[in-house]
Amino acid sequence: MHQTLREAILVPQAESFGAIAVIRSLGQHGYEVHAASASTEALGCRSNYATHHHLSPDYNSPDYYPWLKQLIETHAIKAIIPSEGFLLAIRDHFDELSDLIPINNDSNIVYGCLSKSHVFDAFIRSDNTVVKQHIPNTLILNDSDDINWESMQDWQWPLYIKGDGFDGKNHNGSLVKRVSTPQQAEATLNTARKKYHRILIQDHSFGVKATVNLLFQKGELLAESMALASHENPHTGGLTSLRKSWWQQAMYEDALERLHFLNWQGAAMVEYKWDHKQQAFTFIELNSRYWAALNLDILAGLHFPAIHVDYFLHGEKPASIPRLEKTITVRNALPADFGYLLSKLKDSNVTISEKLKSTVGFFLLPLHPGIKADLFYPGDRKLYFINFWRFSKALCMSVINRLRGKH
Repeated sequence: MHQTLREAILVPQAESFGAIAVIRSLGQHGYEVHAASASTEALGCRSNYATHHHLSPDYNSPDYYPWLKQLIETHAIKAIIPSEGFLLAIRDHFDELSDLIPINNDSNIVYGCLSKSHVFDAFIRSDNTVVKQHIPNTLILNDSDDINWESMQDWQWPLYIKGDGFDGKNHNGSLVKRVSTPQQAEATLNTARKKYHRILIQDHSFGVKATVNLLFQKGELLAESMALASHENPHTGGLTSLRKSWWQQAMYEDALERLHFLNWQGAAMVEYKWDHKQQAFTFIELNSRYWAALNLDILAGLHFPAIHVDYFLHGEKPASIPRLEKTITVRNALPADFGYLLSKLKDSNVTISEKLKSTVGFFLLPLHPGIKADLFYPGDRKLYFINFWRFSKALCMSVINRLRGKH
């Protein structure tokens, strides 16, 4: 018997791992999922849980918004699950589309939360003592501001220079650059000034990445989870490639306070550094969208996107707030964990024994029965094999080209 699908939901930027998890969650719960991407290689468009897939114009194209409007009308789209890139692409049309997007209707809040500079500035200037705590040394600059590096000698180096697409002069993507000396910092800052109106400089925070993942709608908390990173790409700090479910109550309460302060509605990943030795945490940034590691949650059975849309469209919510309490470890092997390994192999500060241990571990981890793979999802495992084939082919071509270049 043909199953009657529920409402049509658009999931843009279907090439991202977070969007793949959204597509899987909504499709598994009976929604008519429209996966869209400007890339012909988008894995999410190949998902068994995508009812329809669409090749979109590039976000920077003047054809994007007319294409989007036509898609919404033709397929009676009832909700759009936004990525950061999507929100930046529709910035001039946000008010026209806001009723379809299950986040804040206030564009100042939505776009302010996309800017690290705006978020930290709000916390630093606040009278709220909670949000002023647990943050690194921070300096926010306009593109023409001067800086005295000597005044930052007491900061913990290396420093991080950051910029966001929201603050970009030509819709630039995000910048996160680690610098170890004032000379590197000055050169990076000079380049950043040409691309961004506002720039964030912060000092180093010790520990590993930890996240508090929360879903708010109409002021109500609908779902929650936490995760702790074991591997990041690069290994000095970056995209989480191996992570596990986790809980730390004080960090969780800190994240709740920050989202309440910002009046954020929708999904958000609140990112921290967790120093296990000191039992201390530092707030690093807010990702006001679905997170790249969302496959961990849905593999554990906690379907943030389905809960989100059920409430947005039907007012349905769980009897109690679901929390991820199941113990689960998930790996993004290719390309993220491969990048973690490469970054360690290239780092002269990493010992030979550590490099060897990481290399052996890279090949043994897929055999570990307790570690799941992001893309190896029930009913949609083909994405794992498609990704493996593409990565292997690209790696072989890269090696061949390097060898040819030596002759």
